[in-house]
Amino acid sequence: VINMRPEILQQMLQMVLNIIMFEDCRNQWSMSRPLLGLILLNEEYFKSLRDQIVASQPLDKRGPMMGWFEALMEGIERNLATKNKDRFTQNLSVFRRDINESIKGPAMNIVTSVNDMMTS
Repeated sequence: VINMRPEILQQMLQMVLNIIMFEDCRNQWSMSRPLLGLILLNEEYFKSLRDQIVASQPLDKRGPMMGWFEALMEGIERNLATKNKDRFTQNLSVFRRDINESIKGPAMNIVTSVNDMMTS
């Protein structure tokens, strides 16, 4: 199924990332676990999604946004070992905090862009 319909996992990745970035996600731990697996299964799509989100930002926000995405994956290995998942959860908490602090106003532009990609 994954080979025949890769867009299913890509849409799941996009939705989980969207929830973490822009919605009131009270339990980040429960979202971080599937997100890491989805990123590892769809690394190229994640990079493409990241690039599209960054490009949708005003010029002065692009550098910080790219930095937050890079920090999200800093120290993350290509496995689902408990230690790796825990590190990703910590990185995700910082990522979400930085996004929420910086992009409260223009967030709708990102959400619209991400949703447009989902329907493409």
